[in-house]
Amino acid sequence: MKIERLDTESRRNKTIFVVGFILAIILVIVINYITSLARYRNTESIELASGNISYNKADLNIIAMYQEKDDYVSEDDKYTNINKIPTTGYKLSSQSYCEVGKQRLEEAEITYDGQYIGVNKLSEKGTKCYIYFDSLVKEMLGKLETSKGSKYTIDEMPNPITGPYDESTENPEGKEKLYTSPDNYGTSYVFRGNNEDVNNWVTFANHTWRIIRINGDGTLRMIFQCAEPNCTDTIEEKTNAVGGTAYRPTSYSDNTYVGYYYGTAHTEEKPSPSYEETHSNTTPSTIAEAVNNWYTGKGAMTNYTDYLDGSTGFCNDRTIVKDIMTGDNGDGTGQKASGYAPSARLFAKSTWRTKQYPTLKCGVVMPDTNPTDAERFSSFDEIDPIALKRDLYTIEESNRGNAKLSVSAALITSDEYVMAGGFAGAVSTNYWLYTNQTYWTMSPCDYFVDGWARVFNVWDNGLFSAAGVQDTRFGVRPVINLKADIEFTSGTGASSNPFIVKPNN
Repeated sequence: MKIERLDTESRRNKTIFVVGFILAIILVIVINYITSLARYRNTESIELASGNISYNKADLNIIAMYQEKDDYVSEDDKYTNINKIPTTGYKLSSQSYCEVGKQRLEEAEITYDGQYIGVNKLSEKGTKCYIYFDSLVKEMLGKLETSKGSKYTIDEMPNPITGPYDESTENPEGKEKLYTSPDNYGTSYVFRGNNEDVNNWVTFANHTWRIIRINGDGTLRMIFQCAEPNCTDTIEEKTNAVGGTAYRPTSYSDNTYVGYYYGTAHTEEKPSPSYEETHSNTTPSTIAEAVNNWYTGKGAMTNYTDYLDGSTGFCNDRTIVKDIMTGDNGDGTGQKASGYAPSARLFAKSTWRTKQYPTLKCGVVMPDTNPTDAERFSSFDEIDPIALKRDLYTIEESNRGNAKLSVSAALITSDEYVMAGGFAGAVSTNYWLYTNQTYWTMSPCDYFVDGWARVFNVWDNGLFSAAGVQDTRFGVRPVINLKADIEFTSGTGASSNPFIVKPNN
C-alpha cells in the first residue's frame, strides 16, 4: 500500500508539471504576441543595416532599390536595380515611397544618412517600400550646367595619356568638355584642357579658385588661383598662396619624408624601422604645416569651414612598387632606394613613360614583379584597404580616410595634374594648371640611396618632374573640397564671369 501511494503521488506531480508547463508556454506566446504588437505600434523608425538589407518581413518589405546610373539617355532609363545600400555619392530620391496593397502611404517618411535607411510613421503591417537613390555627382554637374546655361560635352579620360593636352587632337571644336574617370567614391568629372577650353573659375571665401574635378561623391575639388574674389591672373606670382617652402627642409635623407605626415626615420639606434613605422602619420610635414597655417591665418578659411567637406580625401600614395628605377629594390624603409606608385604610373627605369597611366583612386594595388604595362596598368580596381586608410588624408574618420588632417585642405596629386593636361617629364604651358610658378604636389616619387626623398612638383617653365623634399623653390597652391550640397548664385565659369558660391543662410 505504501508503494502504491507513492506511485499515485508521483503521477499526480507529473500531471501538474506537464499542465503547468503547457500553460507557461501559452502564456509566453500570448505575452510575446501582445508585446510585438505594442512594439510595432510604438516604433518610430525601423533601421536597416548598412550594406545588405536587414528587416522584419512581418512589418516592412523592401521590394526594390534603384540607383541612378552614371550615364543614361532619358528619365525612363535613369535608374538601375541594386541590392546594397550605397555608402557614398548618393542621396535619397523624392521618388522613393511606401505602400500597403496598392495604396501609397503618404505619411510614411523614408530617411537615408549614407549608411542606414529608416522608415518613420508606419501605420500598418505589410508595408512595401521602393527606394531610389540619386547621384550627387550628377546633381553637382547639373548645378554647374544650370549656372552656365549649357551642357558639357562628356568624354572618357584618355588611357593611357600619351602627351600634354593638345586641343587640336583632343578637342578641335573647342567644346566645353569634361572627362570621366573612376575614383574611390564613384565617377569623377575632370576639367582637362587649356585656358581657352576650360571655364572652371570659381569665387569662394574671397578667393579665386579653379575646379580640378567633380569628385565621385558629388563634392567639388578646387585649387587656389589667387587671394582676390575676381582675379583673372593665370601666370602671376599671386597664384601661389604661399611662396617658396620646402616639403621637409632638414633630415630629408630617409623614405619617411615623402609623407604629407611622416613617421619614424632610420637611426643608428634603430636602423630601418618597419614600413608601417616609416610611413605612419605621426608628424605633419613642413608643407602640411604651411597649408595649415595659411588656412587658419592669411587664407582666413576657418570662416568657411561649413562649406567644406571633411570626409573626401587627399591622396599621398605611399604604396611601394619595385623595379621603377634602375637598381631599385627597396621596401620603403630607412635609406633604401625605393619607388612609389605615383612614380610607377609615370616613370620606368631611367626614363619617363611615353604612355602614362594616372588614376584618381587612392590605395590601388599594383604588381611589382616585372609585369608588362598591360598587366600593371590594365585595371585599378583592386584597392588595398590598409594603404587607403594610411594614405587618404581626411578630417573625419571613415572607412576610407585616416582622419589625420587638422584643416580641410591639402595639395593636388601628380595623377590629377596629368589628367588636367600636364605630362610628366615634359615642358608644356598649354594646360590650365600652368601659372609660370613653381609649386608642390603631395605625390611621392622615390628615394635615392645616399640621397634624398623626392616628391612630384611643377616648375615655372611648365616642366612636371620631381625634386628633393628639402628644395625651397616651390610654392603652395592649397586644394579644398566643397560640400555636395553647395549652390551657385550665378556664373558661367569663365575668368570674367566665375561661378559664385551661394552664401549659407
